[in-house]
Amino acid sequence: MNMHVWLVTIAGNILALTGDTTLTWSSPMITKLQSNDTNVNPLGQPITDDEISWIGSMQYIGAMVGIFPFGYLADKIGRKPTLLILAVPHLASFLIFAFAHDINLFYFGRFLGGVSLSSVYIVLPMYIAEICEDSYRGMLLVSYSTFASFGDLLPYILGPYISVKLFNVILATLPLIFLVVFGFKAPESPYYYVKNDDSYKAEKSLKTLGLNNKIAIHSIENEIESNRTKNVFNTLKTKNVIKGFIIALSLSSLQQLSGISAVLSYTEIIFRSGGSNFSAEESAIIVGVVLFLASFCGPLLVDRKGRKFLLICSASGMVVSQAILGVYFYLKDKKYTLDSVSWLPIICLVVFTITFNIGFGPLPFTITSEILPSNVKFFLATITGFSGWLVSFLVTKFFNDLNNYLGQGETFWLFCGFNALALLFVVKFVPETKGLSFQEIQRILSK
Repeated sequence: MNMHVWLVTIAGNILALTGDTTLTWSSPMITKLQSNDTNVNPLGQPITDDEISWIGSMQYIGAMVGIFPFGYLADKIGRKPTLLILAVPHLASFLIFAFAHDINLFYFGRFLGGVSLSSVYIVLPMYIAEICEDSYRGMLLVSYSTFASFGDLLPYILGPYISVKLFNVILATLPLIFLVVFGFKAPESPYYYVKNDDSYKAEKSLKTLGLNNKIAIHSIENEIESNRTKNVFNTLKTKNVIKGFIIALSLSSLQQLSGISAVLSYTEIIFRSGGSNFSAEESAIIVGVVLFLASFCGPLLVDRKGRKFLLICSASGMVVSQAILGVYFYLKDKKYTLDSVSWLPIICLVVFTITFNIGFGPLPFTITSEILPSNVKFFLATITGFSGWLVSFLVTKFFNDLNNYLGQGETFWLFCGFNALALLFVVKFVPETKGLSFQEIQRILSK
């Protein structure tokens, strides 16, 4: 494998790291914004429960809005410039958080972070899938989960212990690093050049990536030409596209119905209500560290064990962990004494985050980038991404309402039920794509 491909992938994944800090950013920041201490809380007064729910979920509204123009831009101006543009809203959001003294500015910053967050998950996997050989494509695609998981961890380990201003200034350096490294080192996708009939630039890009120019261009041309002969509307009616779209849409929605967005956004709040012997901050760090360490498993296993196997293991682990967690909170709500098992919420969320991160965390994006034809890929991936972020918003915005209405145990059982549904769906409908070319995958879906 050409080392330049690794360097470009790592540089691109810095943007994934930046994006995922927005998911857990609210966990330590909400605690600070609830404080009566004006030295801690830049707003000067504690935020309300309703403001907490908006802080926790506003980025998903931005995600739903941002996914449409940037998905379109990736096809029109190229993958690389689109990814560079996506760093700007992240940079702006962290600078707003660092200096804001008004709750509305925090809402706006969360919205901006979401605008970039959603599109990165669409454009970056597409870009990486297009610069890799089939033999190691899965490993590089899933590698972004390691960076994203470190992004999840950063707010847990930094946020509780430094000021709001310093914390967000530190986070603002991440998109700056991405802009410099990716801007100078990353070539444009050869798929983009071939699609726009620029074979000279395609060959130059492939040479930079260390790929066999003639074989690679021939393969790309065949894949693009097989779809170019059909207009988009006719392509959308074909069996392979319908099946691929249903699989991508279902995986995207089921990923968020697992409850991951609520767990990441309200980690400290969940542990505070669980009565653990560890502090909420310490418990959140434990979960974040495990999430990060577990992310190394995906790249190592995805091209050995396959996508489907990892998804089955992932869904099974989430079902078991959330079923037990639901029992714990149900008994706690019924006033049972659970001091002897106060460690159980940590163990359950550790198992949940490990199993999520080896399968349903990275693989829906990976599989989406593999099973959709090039001429409708961004259009359909945008729709699947929008549905996923819509579910994220609903889960995060109404998580506390579900706890109040159903009970905290029952809420986790609800997520458990969705994960059981995800398990059945994967077993029945999701094909294995390990080591297959894009054309081979389309032939499987056509059957």
